[in-house]
Order: sequence, then structure tokens, then C-alpha cells
Amino acid sequence: MSRKIKYFYLPLFWKFTLAILFIVMLFGSINAYLIWEDIQKALEKESEKRAMFIGKSIAEQVVTPLLFEDYVGVQKILDESKSLDNTVDYVFIIDEDKRVIAHTFNTRFPDVLRNINIPGSNERINTILIQLTNEDNNIVRDISLPVMEGKLGSVRLGISEAGITSDVMNTVSHFWMMVGFFLFFGVLGALMFAFFITKPINAIRGVADNLDFIALKERTIPKIVIREKLLGKIKYLFRANDEIDLLTDKFNEMIDRLEDAYINLQLAQQKLLQSEKLATIGTLSSGLAHEINNPITGIKNCLRRIQQSPDNIEQNRKYIGMMNRAVDRVEMVIKNLLSFSRKEEIQFNAVNVEEAIERVLLLVAHRLENNQISLTKEIKPGVNYIRGSLIHIEQILMNLIINAIDAIEEKENSPVKAITITTKNDENYVQLTVEDTGVGIPADKIPKIFDPFYTTKLADKGTGLGLAVISNLVESHGGKIEVESKPGIGTKFIILLPSIHRGDFVYEN
Repeated sequence: MSRKIKYFYLPLFWKFTLAILFIVMLFGSINAYLIWEDIQKALEKESEKRAMFIGKSIAEQVVTPLLFEDYVGVQKILDESKSLDNTVDYVFIIDEDKRVIAHTFNTRFPDVLRNINIPGSNERINTILIQLTNEDNNIVRDISLPVMEGKLGSVRLGISEAGITSDVMNTVSHFWMMVGFFLFFGVLGALMFAFFITKPINAIRGVADNLDFIALKERTIPKIVIREKLLGKIKYLFRANDEIDLLTDKFNEMIDRLEDAYINLQLAQQKLLQSEKLATIGTLSSGLAHEINNPITGIKNCLRRIQQSPDNIEQNRKYIGMMNRAVDRVEMVIKNLLSFSRKEEIQFNAVNVEEAIERVLLLVAHRLENNQISLTKEIKPGVNYIRGSLIHIEQILMNLIINAIDAIEEKENSPVKAITITTKNDENYVQLTVEDTGVGIPADKIPKIFDPFYTTKLADKGTGLGLAVISNLVESHGGKIEVESKPGIGTKFIILLPSIHRGDFVYEN
């Protein structure tokens, strides 16, 4: 027959009292013996961690100056690192041939340090204790860390161990004072912390741990309520609030303020984004005249031709139509500037690329003549129809040709000023190429030229939107664009657009 266990009531206060008495006495007795070893090991380990952190930080910082042989910069990094921690006795960088690159010794570098603490073949980081033969005979923890996996040598860092012994002694003294303190005040303090402080703080901590942006936005954070009932069962007839109650109330108020602040922050952020967008558009407007000037130049060219032959009705009708399209193009330029960030709806039809090229060339002819630029067209006979929007295809061609003219203008004293427009077609694509003999684009800048607002032109020559718009339009047409360029020789833009037969779509004239 099993023996029945007897239970008796022991208040939490006495549990804490007995536990504290037992723990304090046991802690005092055992740690009097073990403190030298345990705390010293802990401090040594912490010292080693700190040294590792400092050493790794130095090893990362000196990579760039070492690669560029900036030894002054390396020395500066070592001096600054040593000055930040007074336990650092020395720092130096040594290469694979045991040559010291930089060090923090005030006098001559001690050669004995060259041949000690050399990591083995399978070791990357090595730590040893050495005793310096100086006035204080300090024991130093010497740590060796590789720089860029040892390719640039290694960092050697010396951390003084002198402070550890002093810290251990101070810890022992404070420890025995704490033993006496806890023996006298521990019993009452344990009960107060457990019952009056720990429970409300745990409640606050629980709410703080679950605090997130979604809860702030939806206002789902629960309010903290404490001491409503004695032991959670008996309702208080009266209760005197103290600092814990005030802390709880302030925490609840802080949650309310955080919720209001987060919602207001979201509203302010939306307004800020809108304001920033308008400011960007205002900044881009400075280059609007350059974008509009090209169609206007075409209109002037048409008017000049009409004035030369006012009686040629057929020609005049042709040029009037061109001027109407130029006006439409000005409208489109402004519209694209204002709506660049949103997707533009494109009406797809069958577009004759050759005719689109001719229309654009008529509008830029005046600039070509003024700059004495020769234009060559290599239009392969065949069906040059693509699925696209005529006005957007013309915009692509216009921007590419204008960019080519600008590139040639930037190239001073160029013996050859030429632009070549080539078309090829197969069953799937029409290849459109615009090649110039301008200044060219450096290889490192080519990946960035299609980024919005990025430009290699002078400040008054462009806004950085042209190629970004071209890239978006080509992608919208299901095509792709490539760039080949050599600085000083010229640039070639290659555009592939899906080809179609004329009957597949309504032809847009």
C-alpha cells in the first residue's frame, strides 16, 4: 500500500525566505572558493570576445587601404582602435613574410613578437598568453586574425590581462557585501518583488513583446489591468494606487499615443510621397523645353518648305499633316512627363516602321542640317510591320535620333559626323538599329542608362527620362533593347520589336 503524501500550506513569502537563505548561504560558501576560477575565466572569455570583435573590426577596415597600399590610412585605423579601448596594449599588421606593415608601439617594434602566435596550417584565428618584458611585466592575450583570408597578412592584437585580477578582487569584495545585504533585506524584498512588482511588469512585458505595426494600425493591443481583485478572486473595497499603478496607466496612455502617432505617420508619409512626386516633376520641367524643341523645329522646317512652295498643294497638305503630328507629339511629351510613373495605355495596331522613320526624320532634318550630320538609311526590303502604337514608336525613334545628334555635338572636332538607321526583319522580329559616331558611353555606365533620371549628358541637354521611357515603351511592345558602345567611337542601339503581317491588325497611318 502506497504511502499517502501529506501536503501542508506554506505561503509564498516563506518559500522565498527559505529559498533566499539557502541560495545566499550556498552561493556565499561555494563562490568563495570558485569565484577566482569561474569569474576569472568569464572575464578572460569576455576579454577574448572583445579582442576578437576589435580584431575583426580592424581586419575589415584595413582591407581597402591595404589593397590601395594606403599605409597612412592603415596606421590611422590602428591608432584609433587602440585609443578606443585602454585594455589594448598594442596592435600591428604583419604580412605573410612576417614584415610589419604598421604598429602602435611608441618605440621600436619588438622583434620577438614576429615569431610567436603563428597560426597553424588549419587555423585561421589563434590566441596565446604572453608576458611582456617591460616595466610592469604585464601578461597579454595575443590574438592573430587573418586579413581577407590571410591574403593580405594578419592582424595581431594584444589585450592586457592586468585588469582581470583587479576586477576579480573587486567582485569578491562586492560579493560578500551583497551576501550580507541579501541576508538582511532579501526576505522582504523577495516578497515585494514577487507579488507587487513582478506580476505587473510581466504583464507590461507581455504587451510590449506583442507590440507590432499591425496591432497599432488596427488598435488591437489589449489594455493592462492589474489588482482588480485580491488574488484574482476577491474584489477590493478600496485600493491605494502606487507607482506600479501609475506606470501601468502611463503605459496604456503610451499605447494610445503610439496608435495615434502611427496612423498620423502613415497619413504624413502618403502626403510626403505625393509632395516628393510633385517636386520631382517640377525639377524635370527644366528640361521640358529641350524635349518640346524638337517637334517645334520640325514645324519650323515644314513652314519653311511651305513658304518656299506655297502653290504646291499636295506638298503643303503633307507638311500640314506633319505639323499636326508634331503638335500631337508635344502634347505626348508633356503627358509622358506627368504620367511617367504610371502605366500608359497603348493602342496596338499595325505600324510601318519605314514610314515612322521617314516622319521622324522630317522633323529632325533641321537639326541634322545645322550640325552637318550625314544620315544613312539601310532599310531592308520586305514587310517592316510591327504590332505597336505609331506615336509611341515615333517617340522611341525621336529620342534615339536626338540622343545620337547630342552625342555627336558633344564630340568636338569630329572628322566624321554620321547617323545610320538600319532595319532588318525575320518571321518574328523587326530589328531597328540607330548607330552614331558620337562620344560613346563608358562600359561602367551602360547598365545605368535606362534608370529613370540618370543621364550622361550635360545639365541643359537632358532630364534622364528619355532612355527610361524608351525602355518602358519597348517592353510594353513586347520587345527588347540592347546597347553597344565604345567611348570616342560611337554608340549603337538595337531594338527588337515583334513583327506582324499587315492584315493581322488595322494599319495605323
